[in-house]
Amino acid sequence: AVVSTQSGHYGRAQDNFEASALLSIRELDHNGMLDAKIKTLESINRHFVDGGKEFESRQTKEQIALIKRQMALQTKVADIIGLHLNETISLLIQRALFADADTVRKEFRISDKKFWWLKVRGLAETRNWPELEKLAKNKKSPIGYAPFVRACIDNNNKAEAIKYIERVPKEQQVEFYIDLRMPEKAAEIAKSAKSIALLDSVLNAVGPQNRVLTETINSFKTNM
Repeated sequence: AVVSTQSGHYGRAQDNFEASALLSIRELDHNGMLDAKIKTLESINRHFVDGGKEFESRQTKEQIALIKRQMALQTKVADIIGLHLNETISLLIQRALFADADTVRKEFRISDKKFWWLKVRGLAETRNWPELEKLAKNKKSPIGYAPFVRACIDNNNKAEAIKYIERVPKEQQVEFYIDLRMPEKAAEIAKSAKSIALLDSVLNAVGPQNRVLTETINSFKTNM
């Protein structure tokens, strides 16, 4: 009976905690003022702390810090309020506010890999090719150089993509040259790699209609 009573108390406490947290969230949804949002999130966090919800409390504290950081940046970037963390960093990169992006990275302990992914994509999306090249040259990339190539291809810049292709493994080079509609170059790389599998991937990409290249690739395979 004692166990049952304790369980009942615990269940009611959990219900009260969840109800209080949900009430605060509803208040947040209906409140457009940033200071009020922060106060509401602080109220939510107290409920999480009281309920022993360490993960949820940590997430809420991060959300509060993000809103405060966005408020500080609002004079530079008016449309930054309400974005998620990754979106915040991406927008700063797209607006060429690199020092601010780095400040956010440090404050929220974003890993080098994630930050580089965001920066490569952000620079390519805004077609900031000089800054992308500077990034590739200044430091060794913790994510390799395939993301550089892919970002250039996705943003329709063949010339920029070619700059980075030689810095990726030959298997990826073949894939990228196929994507760039340069099957002859893809075949050359596959041949230099002495890989029948890569040559076959080029064959599958070009199809039988390209008779000259098909014959060339078959000749490469015969002579291996």
